[in-house]
Amino acid sequence: MEDNSNVVTVLYYDQNDMTSICTDVLINLELETDKRVIFPKFYRDNKIIIAVLDGNCRLRNSLGDRSLYS
Repeated sequence: MEDNSNVVTVLYYDQNDMTSICTDVLINLELETDKRVIFPKFYRDNKIIIAVLDGNCRLRNSLGDRSLYS
């Protein structure tokens, strides 16, 4: 039987505070046949998901975290 789990890092905005990008690392998510991860409904609530990255990634900085012209 094929393993249908994955580790992904999700970048998202919280709908209640859209001032910074948030990240979560999720494990053991099921995959669709086209290899897209299936998020549980409760996880998607109040989030605007902007990217799903393979593996456990750490966000170093995002727009506004550093001066553009330093």
